[in-house]
Amino acid sequence: MQLTWHNYKYYPYEKDLALREIQSLLTPDLIEVSEKGVNVKHPVTPEMAQRLVYFAGYTTELGLPPVNTMQRILEQVNGSNTSRQATRYSAHGLHEYKGKFNPQVAKAILNIFAAKPGQIVLDPFCGSGTSLVECAHLGIDAIGTDINPLAVFIANAKLRSLQIPAERLLRDGISCLIEAEKYSCIHFVGDERDIYLQSWFPMDYLQQIEKLRRAIEQSGSASTNTMLVIASNLLRDYSLQEPHDLRIRRRKSPFPEKSFFQAYREALEAFYKKLSDFQRNVGVVEIKQRAINIDCKNAMGHDGLGANTFDLALTSPPYATALPYIDTQRLSLVWLGLLTPSEVKLLEAELVGSREIRGAGKKNLLAHLEKNEDGLPETEAHFCLQLQQALSETDGFRRQAVPRLLYRYFSAMSDVFASVRGVVKEDAPFGLIVGGNHTVLGGTRFDINTPQHLANLAVSRGWQHVETIPLQTYKRYGLHQNNATTTEALIVLKAAASN
Repeated sequence: MQLTWHNYKYYPYEKDLALREIQSLLTPDLIEVSEKGVNVKHPVTPEMAQRLVYFAGYTTELGLPPVNTMQRILEQVNGSNTSRQATRYSAHGLHEYKGKFNPQVAKAILNIFAAKPGQIVLDPFCGSGTSLVECAHLGIDAIGTDINPLAVFIANAKLRSLQIPAERLLRDGISCLIEAEKYSCIHFVGDERDIYLQSWFPMDYLQQIEKLRRAIEQSGSASTNTMLVIASNLLRDYSLQEPHDLRIRRRKSPFPEKSFFQAYREALEAFYKKLSDFQRNVGVVEIKQRAINIDCKNAMGHDGLGANTFDLALTSPPYATALPYIDTQRLSLVWLGLLTPSEVKLLEAELVGSREIRGAGKKNLLAHLEKNEDGLPETEAHFCLQLQQALSETDGFRRQAVPRLLYRYFSAMSDVFASVRGVVKEDAPFGLIVGGNHTVLGGTRFDINTPQHLANLAVSRGWQHVETIPLQTYKRYGLHQNNATTTEALIVLKAAASN
């Protein structure tokens, strides 16, 4: 069997993952790599070549034209330039979500773990649902959890869109737009939500935004949440928030020339085209995946999350102090009614990896760090203490908080490992894409090898560390360079036998 590469340029780690995919899915006698592709000798399961991520096609006999892999079909129907890897195929580009999982990597992990229909996959930090969508493509049951209600809302809207004919989505979306344009002026009741939105949107835009929301919610359409997510993705562009700034910043850039209604129609039609292309090749997908709005540190006992439920797990967890997720998403959270404005900051503080640390929590967290009250492994506890002792008066408040935030992050991730171990089967694999970074305290640079630290934490909470695969950092959409991680790795774990 001859496998051919995609036309885009590969990172070295992608070719490494490609070979691991082959070994796991095809179990051949021999693998020979060339510039054009890979020659696979005597694959046991040649039909599985269709699932490969990093190959465009395959031939089973000399002289026959290559058969496209499903991945090539998915990326081509996105209308993308085949010289670049497409990441917004299917439902993946429905709503911006900073720091999201690369879909090819998510699918590659599923392939390397030989996930198959009949199994159940867990993603404890599912975010906007990248891994869940990839499981849907493969017909594999999956549950994702996330503490962020917007992430769960987007993830479930993506999944829902895959099982609704694209023509119906377009028809319902245009119908809602026509209804919204008929509405007279919206009257605001002056509650916390209304006051907040009026402070962040010019009134003429807010009128259009609220009219559309009302029309969508009153439509009774099966596509209601998908349409709301399409609208939500436009909010920052029409707000008084600087659209491309991750932090809360008042707008200086000009507003779009087109109306919100026009922008919504264009976004609806663009998603319709992508979805109809997908459904023409794959069909309408039966959805057996879902996202649940819970804290994954306490997963056991929630609906569908019992002991020994999951066959494997994969995730891309938050990085310590890497991104202000909730600041970026607060307008959508409030507009969709998922949180009140006063609840937004409370959620920010609860996120794993959050930068928020306030009041008495600072002192309490320092005591935890100095005494290792959370019982972290010695290496991680000592590292946090070393950072704390390195602080000087010249370090600003952000750097002063780093040791305590890192200790809290390690403690939270330790709880995550214990929680996930409680709901997976013995020997279940768990793959995590994790980034490391560095900090400078007291004039000294400290490299934070997060992959190694998390592997240590996992071992202390019921996992075996199988290996860590270094990855060259792939560019994540829309990140400020200062927030980007400097290293990335795939940690591979296996659920150890219970004592």
